[in-house]
Amino acid sequence: MPNLKYWINKHFRFFSLVNPTLLSAALAIVLLFFFTTLALRHIHSSQERVIRAHLQTSLNSFSELITIWQQQNLGALQMLVNSSQGKILLKQVLLEQGDNPVTHEALGDWLYPVLTVMGFDGFSVINHERIIVAASTSSYRKQPVLLPETMEVLDKALTRRPAISRPVVAIRPLDGPRGLQPAGSLMQNMCVLFESEVTAPGYFCLRFNTQSSFFPIFFKGRNGASGEIYAIDNHGRFITPPRFGSTNLTSTEPHWDDSRIGTEVKVPDADGEPGVLTEMVDFLINREAGFIKIGYDDYRGMSVAGAGRWISEMELGVIIEQDVREAMAPYLASRNIIIGLSLSAIVLIVVLTMTAIANRRRLIVREGRFRSLLDNLPAATHMTSVDHRLLVVNPAFCKLMKIDKSDLLGRNLHEVPAPKWLTPLMQAEEHIGPESYWNDFITALRDPDGKQCYYRIVRFPVIYSEEQIPHSFACLWMDATDQVITSQRLAEVNHNLEYLVNERTHELMRAKDEALAASQAKAEFLANMSHEIRTPLNAIIGLAHIALASKPEPRQRTYLEKMRGSGEHLLQVINDILNFSRMEAGKLALDHSEFSIDQLIDKVVDLIWEKAAEKGLDVKVNIDKNIPPRLLGDALRLGQILINFCANAVKFTDQGSISIRVTQVRDWQERVELLFEVEDSGIGIDADKLEKLFKPFQQVDSSSTRRFEGTGLGLSICKNLAELMNAHIDVKSQLGQGSCFMLRVQLEKNNRQVAPANLIKAATAPTKLTPINCTVLVVEDNLLNQEIMLSLLESMEVKALCVGSGPEAIAAIQQQVFDLVLMDIQLPGMDGVEATARIRELAVGKHLPIVAVTANALPGDKETYLAAGMDDYLSKPIEPTQLHQVLELWGHTCRLAESLVPKANTFEFLQHGGIDTARALHNLMNNEALYRRLLERFAQERAQFPDQLRQLLVANLSEALNQVHSLKSLAGSLGMNQLEIICFNLEQQLHTGKYESALVAELNEQLTAMVELVSRCLLIKPAV
Repeated sequence: MPNLKYWINKHFRFFSLVNPTLLSAALAIVLLFFFTTLALRHIHSSQERVIRAHLQTSLNSFSELITIWQQQNLGALQMLVNSSQGKILLKQVLLEQGDNPVTHEALGDWLYPVLTVMGFDGFSVINHERIIVAASTSSYRKQPVLLPETMEVLDKALTRRPAISRPVVAIRPLDGPRGLQPAGSLMQNMCVLFESEVTAPGYFCLRFNTQSSFFPIFFKGRNGASGEIYAIDNHGRFITPPRFGSTNLTSTEPHWDDSRIGTEVKVPDADGEPGVLTEMVDFLINREAGFIKIGYDDYRGMSVAGAGRWISEMELGVIIEQDVREAMAPYLASRNIIIGLSLSAIVLIVVLTMTAIANRRRLIVREGRFRSLLDNLPAATHMTSVDHRLLVVNPAFCKLMKIDKSDLLGRNLHEVPAPKWLTPLMQAEEHIGPESYWNDFITALRDPDGKQCYYRIVRFPVIYSEEQIPHSFACLWMDATDQVITSQRLAEVNHNLEYLVNERTHELMRAKDEALAASQAKAEFLANMSHEIRTPLNAIIGLAHIALASKPEPRQRTYLEKMRGSGEHLLQVINDILNFSRMEAGKLALDHSEFSIDQLIDKVVDLIWEKAAEKGLDVKVNIDKNIPPRLLGDALRLGQILINFCANAVKFTDQGSISIRVTQVRDWQERVELLFEVEDSGIGIDADKLEKLFKPFQQVDSSSTRRFEGTGLGLSICKNLAELMNAHIDVKSQLGQGSCFMLRVQLEKNNRQVAPANLIKAATAPTKLTPINCTVLVVEDNLLNQEIMLSLLESMEVKALCVGSGPEAIAAIQQQVFDLVLMDIQLPGMDGVEATARIRELAVGKHLPIVAVTANALPGDKETYLAAGMDDYLSKPIEPTQLHQVLELWGHTCRLAESLVPKANTFEFLQHGGIDTARALHNLMNNEALYRRLLERFAQERAQFPDQLRQLLVANLSEALNQVHSLKSLAGSLGMNQLEIICFNLEQQLHTGKYESALVAELNEQLTAMVELVSRCLLIKPAV
C-alpha cells in the first residue's frame, strides 16, 4: 500500500503547502461555529416551549382562581337569601316598598355583622320595577337603577345566571358596615333573584370594594419585573388597573394608576398616541377564546409574550403578559454563555495552535541540543527497548564497542559482537533488575593491557506517560577508576580519623567527669563554709541580741550594736554567696503575683530613708502616672534589685541627692515595659571599669586602701535576677559626677476586675514577742549555741530542755512530753535527719512538730529536710522574730490566754492624737526604739517644711512634687494617715501642673499639728 502522506502530497499539493496544524485548527473553528448555531436554535425553541407552557399553566390557574372567587361570593349571597330570617326580612321589605323604617333597620342589624365578616361593603334590595327599596346607603333609597353595569347584572340575575358586575365608579358617597366611602370609589355589585308569594320577584344585591376585593387577585398574580395580569371588557377596555401607568410605559418599575380603567388597550404609535388594539385584546373580543403568542407589542409598545382567555360567565377577558426580554432571560443567558465559551474555545484553539507551532520549533532545537549533548558525552551511552534492542547510541559507545552506529541500532544488545574484556560490563547490566533502576553499580574488570579498572553503570528507565511504565532503558558506562581509588584512600583516612575522634571523645568525657567532680566539690565547700561560718555567727549575733536586751550601758550598747551590725554584714556576705550559688544551680524560681509599683517604690524608699537621712541626702521619687495600678510579676526579686541599686547609691554618695524614676516605655494590651532608674550624685565609676561591674566577686576599687567594703556579688546577683525576668540592666556613669543604674523589664497587666483599694489600709496590730507557754526540746551539740538558744527561749518565757545528741533526744521524748523539737542537723554519731526518722517511728513522735535548725543554707537543703519528715526550717544565725514565729506556728496548742488587761501602750498619747501607731509599728517590724527616733527626726526636720513648700510652689513645681511625695511616704511610715491623704491629693494636683491654695493650707495646718503633737509627746523642742 503506498504511503498515505506521499499519496496526499502527490494528488493534493495544496495540503503540502499548508501547515497541517493550521488546517486542523481552521476545521475545528468551522465545526465549532456550526454546532454553536445549531445549539442556540435548539435552546431558543426549547425556551419558547417552556414560556408557552408557563403562560398556559398560569392562565389556567388564574382562570380557576377567578371562577372559585365568583362561586364563593355568589354562594355567600345565595346563602343569605335562602336563610329563614333573610327570606322574612326581604319579603317584608318588598311588601312595604321600603316605607317602614323598622323593617329596614331590622334588615341592617341582621346584615351588617354578617357583611363585615364576609368582607362586603353594603347591600341593596330592588323590586321588579328596578327601584331600590332598601339600601345601606340612604341616598339611594327610592331611586331607580341608573348604572348600565348594574342593569346588566340584574338582567343576568333575572335569567338566573351568575351576576357580578364589572368595576364601576360610584356617583354618590357610599355607606355600609365598614363606614362611609367617598363618591368616585370603585365598586362592584353581585345580585340574585328571589321569589315572593306576596309581591312580584325582587333582587338582592351585595356591594364590595373593587380595590380591596377584586383587584388584589390580579395584583398577586404578578411575577418578576414585568409580569402582570389584567382584565378587559368586551370593548377592549381595562377593567383592572395595569401594572404600568400611562406616564411610564417603558419603565420596569410597578406603578398603581387607576386612571387607565375604562380606557382601550391599544398599542402606542410612533408619536406615543394610542393606535390599534393589541393583538391579544383584538383576538379575545372578536373570537372570545384562548390565545397564546410570543413577540407582540402590548399597551406600552413593548414586545411581550402573553396568554389570554375570555370568561363568558363574567363577560371579561383575562390577559397574562411578560416582557420577552425577561421571559427569554434563560435563553439569553445560555446564548451569552455559549457564545462566550465558543469565542473562548476559538481563542484557545488559536493559542494552542500557535503554541504547538512554537513547541514544534522548540522541539527541533531541543532535539538538536540533545543530539549534540549525546554525541559529546564522554561516557558510553546507549538506550535499549524493553526487548533489549538498541535504540540510541553515542560515539563514545561505538568507540568502546569498536562497531559503527549503523551496525548497532536495532540489534539485540546481548547479540552484539563486543570485545571480550567488556563482557563483565554487559553481564552486570543484564543482571540489574527492575527494582534497581535508580541505583548505580561499579564493576571491576581489566582492560586489554591487563590493568585493573572500574566502570560505574548507571541504568534508569525512560518514562513519558502517566502510567509510570518504562518504554525504554538508558544506560551509561563511565570510567570510575580514579574515583574508586580515591575513595579507597579516603576510607583509610576515615578509619584513622574515627580512631582519633574516639580517643578525643574519651578525653572530653574524662574532662566532663572532672568538671562535675569540681562542681560537687564546690557545692560541698559552700555547704561546709556556710555551716562553719554560720555556727560562730549564731553565737555572735545571738549573744549580742541577748546582751542588748539586758539594757547595757550606752558605751557597751554601742559596742554591742557594732558587733551585731558586723555579724549581720558578714551574714549578708554569706547570703550573697549562697544566692549566687542558687542561681548558678538554676534552683531560684520566680513568683507571679499581683503588686503595685507605688507600694514597691514606697517600700524601697522606706528601707533606705534612714541611712540617706543620716548622710543628709535628698531622696526624690518620680513615678509615671500612666503606669497601671496593678501588675503581675515577682515583686520580691524586683524590689531586691531596686534595693541593691538604692543601697549602692546611698553607700557611694556623700552629698547631693538620689533620684528614683519609673517610666512607662511601651504599652501593649496584655503587658507594659517599664524603665526603673536610680541616679545619684556620688563618686561615679570610671568608663574603663564598667565592664567588670556585673561580674561576680569583682569590685571597681579592689585596692587595699579602698573606702567601701563588699563582696562584689550584689550587682552580679541583680544581673542574674534580671535575666531570669527577661529584663535588662544597664549603667551610665562618669567619674566624679555620679551614676545612673537602669532596669528595663516587661510586666503583665492585671486585667481582672478588682475592688478599688483604699489609699490607707487599716494596719493590723503589731505582732509582739509575747510569751508563749510551751515546752521545747532543743537538740544541739554546741554548748555556746545551747546557751544562746536557751537565752532566747527564756526571754519568750518558753520552757526548754537541751540535749547534745540524737539518742539523748529520743530518750528525752520517751520520758517527757514536749510541744516542739528544735533539731540541729550536724550531730555527733546520729545526725538530725536520722534522729528525726527514729522519732517518727515512736508513737509519741508521729505528730510531734520537729523544726530543723542548721547552718546549712545551700539550694535544696530546706526541701531535703522537709522530705526527711521535718515540719519547718530555721537557718543559723537564729533571728528572734523568726524563732518567735515558729513557736507561735507549731506551739500554738500550749499558748497561754492573753491577759485580760493589756499593758499600757507607750504611744497611747499619739494614738489618741490621730496617729496610727499600730500601723507604724507594723511597718517598722515592732521596733519601738526606731519608731521613736524617726518621730524625733520628723519633729525636728519637718517643722520648717511649710515655708519651704511655699517657696518651691513659686520657683520649682517639679521639686515641690518630689518633696510632697517624700512627705507622703514618710507620713505613711509614721502612721499619720490624714497627713498622707492630704499629701496624696496635693501630689495628684501637682502632676497636672495646677493646685488649690486651700489644699496647701490644709497640708501646712495638718503638718504643724503633727509636729506639735509629736513634740509634746516626746518632749522635743522643734528646730527653729
